[in-house]
Parts: sequence; structure tokens; C-alpha cells
Amino acid sequence: MNRIKIITLALGTIMLVRVHPAFPMDPVPNEKNASRTTVPTLLLAENGQSEFRIVVSQSASPSERHAAEELQMFLEQISGVRLPVITDEQPVGSHEILLGDNAHLRALDIDVNFAGLGNEGFVIRTAPPHLIIAGGQKRGTLYGVYAFLEEYLGCRWFTSTVSRIPHTPRIEMNAINDRQVPALEYREVFFFDALDGDWTARNRLNSSMAHLTEKHGGKITYYPFVHSFFTLIPPDKYFELHPEWFSLVDGKRTLVGRYKRTQLCLTNEEMIQQAIKTVKEWIAEHPEADIISISQNDGPGGWCECENCVALEAQEGGAHSAPIIYFVNRIAEAVAKEHPEIAIDTLAYSYSRQAPKTLKPLPNVIIRLTSGSCCSHPIGDEGCDQNASLRNDIRDWFRLTQRMYVWDYTVNFHQYLLPFPNLHTLGPNIRFLVDHGVRGIFEQGSGDVPHSDMAPLKAYLLAKLLWNPDIDRALVTQEFLEAYYGPAGEPIGKYLEILEQEVKAGSYRWFHMSPFERSTTPIYLTPEVISKATYLFGEAERLVADDPDRLTRVQTARLSLDYAKLHVASRLNAFLRPDEKEIPAGEYFRYAMDKFFTTAERTGVGYVREASRSHSAMKEFREDLEQSVNIMEGLGGQGE
Repeated sequence: MNRIKIITLALGTIMLVRVHPAFPMDPVPNEKNASRTTVPTLLLAENGQSEFRIVVSQSASPSERHAAEELQMFLEQISGVRLPVITDEQPVGSHEILLGDNAHLRALDIDVNFAGLGNEGFVIRTAPPHLIIAGGQKRGTLYGVYAFLEEYLGCRWFTSTVSRIPHTPRIEMNAINDRQVPALEYREVFFFDALDGDWTARNRLNSSMAHLTEKHGGKITYYPFVHSFFTLIPPDKYFELHPEWFSLVDGKRTLVGRYKRTQLCLTNEEMIQQAIKTVKEWIAEHPEADIISISQNDGPGGWCECENCVALEAQEGGAHSAPIIYFVNRIAEAVAKEHPEIAIDTLAYSYSRQAPKTLKPLPNVIIRLTSGSCCSHPIGDEGCDQNASLRNDIRDWFRLTQRMYVWDYTVNFHQYLLPFPNLHTLGPNIRFLVDHGVRGIFEQGSGDVPHSDMAPLKAYLLAKLLWNPDIDRALVTQEFLEAYYGPAGEPIGKYLEILEQEVKAGSYRWFHMSPFERSTTPIYLTPEVISKATYLFGEAERLVADDPDRLTRVQTARLSLDYAKLHVASRLNAFLRPDEKEIPAGEYFRYAMDKFFTTAERTGVGYVREASRSHSAMKEFREDLEQSVNIMEGLGGQGE
């Protein structure tokens, strides 16, 4: 094969650095300028010995007790020393790690503003000979432990199965005075690894869909979860008796044909009263719920065209969201009287994304706005016309609401495996949203589908960004690639850089990637890019050939490239094959096709798009390719 000249990327040297969150913090002393003779240090462990013990309150919450167990376990893995865990009923000792609010902390007369930390904020402080990690009882202290292990000791939890726990016989801490409070109250990454409760908690996500339990401090709990109009007012129960409770569309109230995905008549008083009654029943049946979802059915339309709904829309600048806000406010008002701690969540989605002119959601209403525009450019890029309406909608809702969440799309839903180079937009997008008052973000990836384009990396990077939107994306990415792929991380990093640069090239100003793009041959997958990528993945596989686990990870990542190549080849009736081999196109295509599906089966890849919940999509893909290879073979293997 002719070797391809690749411009070497200056990736730099990996360093362990402190990550400084983009929210108020106490000043952190500069360790480089600290005098060893004047700055007290804490010697937590040395050569298998330690004077320290871990202290929690006798009345510690489940997550605080788990924090003690996690700290004990990881410190033992790092240093070989297993620190005892005691409760604050015992006398104050000479060397202690104090977790959470406890009697020993209060005896030191150290002021920790727990009220200002909320449920999830924390402080990490040295007060020689003590170390303090204390935060909100729900999750704050647990997050503080993970931050200490990650940011000061170098622990990393890259995926649910791949971690990095350093090993050192000596753990010595210089002065620390660190305070962190997350900018976002709700942080969810909807990728496969992020469904694991331990991984999610260790990366400080409070996801609604992850398997988070009491020991993790629980999670943000919804009931139900979006698109809930017909769960609230079931048509099979109410339509026959009360058709007027449902949308009037083109002069008809019906659930058949094109109107099957209809909505509710949101100004109908009788329906509103029934909805209020049902919501109160839901709350009684689901006391764990923090948020009740009252949101439109999925689909592009079906809003009510009755006189009252239309009049309300006209009053609010033609916004189809106006009747929704009116309806949700009525429910929220009733709920607040009995359950002020519960929020009502609704969607600004599809036809309802435009904000009303003046109608404000009540304080206990969450507006969950969906993105779904261009994924090539950051939302805040004023040069991107495709994102202009999204920027305007975010700013308009920001004027009206005190509590806005965003449902952000981060994958190609029609082509999960197709290379989708959007890493460069993730950080700027989150920063833009936080700057515009967004308080919660749902990053929708491929969900419970185990594999999509660079899913492990995207899950990890998004988790880091949701806690701290100002992290160094390049550093985090490089660190992940080196840990997850080993020596293969360098060529895979070059592959990602080539894709990103291709998207940002001359076509950047007018090329827009959509999360709903059906094309299997996007503009950035040029023959030159595919050829370079093929070489780089070949190099990656060679570098980890003797490491079965990392080789499997490389081959899984390569499925995205091979998926694209098979699509390109099926269109061209030809295949990019090694130049030195005289292999007929049809023969080589069949070889490549068999290799792809063998790898996909071995690594558990069964889905290629969101709508598919069976292996039928992969089966259909193979059938399409079989037709293409038959054409090639019929052409005598010459291609076009």
C-alpha cells in the first residue's frame, strides 16, 4: 500500500493539572510558589503506613457513608494503606480526614457554609493535621471525594470498565482551599457508559436515566419522562366521552390517519381540572419524583386550532407554545400549593420551541428546550445561519423563565455509526447555554445502544464539560485516547483531527451537520479522508496487536470508518483496496463486508439508527450491501 503523507499533530505532553471550575471558588494556593519550609503539608500515607483515619457523622447520609467507603478503597489502591473509618461519636484524633458535617469538624471551629453549597457543592481544605472534604448531604460530600481523588491524586474513570488509579507509596498534600458548586443543577449524558451508576456518580452526573441508587445520593427523578400528554389524558379512556378535550385540527377532532399524533385542547377547562387531578395522583403514587413531566406528544404538529387556543397564540405573537404554558402554569399553580418542592417540566420542542411574547412560566415550571439545528458550528457562532433560530429561541426563553433546561443532540440519529465530527462544538455549546441561564442539560447520545461513533470519548468529555464548561477539551481528549487505546491513541487522535479540520475547512461557513442527516456520504468523508483514515486505523491496530482489550476497542472505533467505506463503495460499485494487491472489487468488497459484520457481531453492535430497536436495521444494511456486491461481481470485478 502506498504510504500516505500525514501531517503530524503536535499533541504535546500529558500533564496532571488542577481543573478549575467556572464558578466561584476560594483561592487555591500556587504549589509552585509555596515554600516547603513555611507551607504545612499533610502526609496522608508513606511506605504502607498512615496516621490518618476517615471520620463521618453518626447520622451520615447513605451517600456520605459511601463517600467514606470509596475514599478508603481508592486510597488503599493508590498507596497500599487502608485507613479506618469511624463515626464522630469517637474522640477527636490527631490526624483525620473529615467527611461532611460532623462533630469533629465543628470542634475544629472551621466555618463551612453548607447552605451555600446546596445539594452538590463541596469544599476541600487542608487544616493540618486534618483534611476536610465536606459538602451537601445529598451528593456534595461524595462529589468532593471524587474531585479530591481525580483532581489532586490523578484518578480517572474513563468508562464504566476502564479507569486509571495511580500507585505511589507516598501521598503528601500541600495547602488546599477549594470550593466547587456546579453551574448546572441537572447534568445528564445519555450514552451507554453513562447508564452505569458508579461511573455516573464518579464523574459527577445526576442523570435521570442512569442506575443511580441511594448510595450515590439518588438522582434527578422524573415521572413520567417527556411526551406525556396522552399519559396524562389517555385517548382510550377519554376520547369517546370527551372529544373536545383533544386537538381540533382542520375542523376535526380525531385520532385516526394523519391526526393520530394529535395533542390536547389546552384551554379546555374540564380537561385542565382532570389533568390537575391526575397529576396529584401521580405525585402520591411516586413520592420519589422531583419533576413531573407535562409535555406535548412527539411529532411535528397536531396543535389545537380551536377558537380559544388560536386566540391565545395570536395574543402571544403567534407562538404555539402559549397554550402549553397556560396549561402547564395552571397545573403548576395547583401543585405548588401542596408540593412546593416539585417542579413541572414541559418541552419547547418542534412546533412549540418559539417562546411566547409575554406569558411567563411560573417559578416551579421548567422549560426544556430542544436543540436540533447545526452540529458543525457552535450554537454561539453568529456566522451560522442554521443556528440563528436556536440562538434566538434560547435568548427569548431566557427573558421569560427562571428555570430552563436544554435537550441537546450530539449524534446522528439516522446513522449512529457514521463518523460525526462534532467534538469541537461540545464545549462552546455548553458554555453558551450556561451563559444564557440554562440550569440543566440533557446530552442525548445513542442511549442504551452500546456503540456509536466515538461514544466512550464523547460520554467522558461531555461529563467533564457539564461539571466544568471551561476544561481544556484537547487535554481531556488526549488523556482519554492514551488511556483507552494505549499507543493506538496517537493515530486515532490524528484521525479525529483530520475529520475536524475537514469540517472546518473552506466549506465550514456553509456546511452544516444535522443530527437527523440521512446521507451516508457527507461532504467531509472525501476519498482522501477515507484513505488517510484507513491508514491511521491500520497503524492503530498494529500498535496494539498484542493487547486484546485495546485491539477490540480500536476495532470497535474503526467500525464507523468501515461503515462509511461500505456505503461509499456501494454507491461507486468499487472499493478502496491496497494498491499492491490485485483483488477484484467485488471480492474485496465481500471480504470487507464480512469483516465489518463479524466485528459488529463480536462487539455487540446491533443498531445503526435511533428508530431501530431490533437487529433488523443491521440486517437490512447487509441485504443492501449484498445487492451492491452482486452488481460488482456482475461487472467482472472492475467497478465503474
